[in-house]
Amino acid sequence: MRGTTMARLMAALGLGLAALLTQPGADMQARAQASTRQPTDVTAPQRRRAPRITVYPLSNYYRECAFALGIEHRPSGDVITPRQHCWWALR
Repeated sequence: MRGTTMARLMAALGLGLAALLTQPGADMQARAQASTRQPTDVTAPQRRRAPRITVYPLSNYYRECAFALGIEHRPSGDVITPRQHCWWALR
């Protein structure tokens, strides 16, 4: 079952890529639109970022972590990646 799902996904990606590559002049149209755009306003307000939160645990707790290697299944093949799991532990 997993093999057929992967095959369908790869076929859909291939068809989408083929459709993008066969559109004549799409790249030239995008370049023309990019060159006719107005410059951005320098006085426009910048987006605000979310505030950072700093956690100060009680003095008798510490951060303990476990590290391992895991396998990720990707379309190009299986890849070994590092994994980390952390928790607060009491001293």
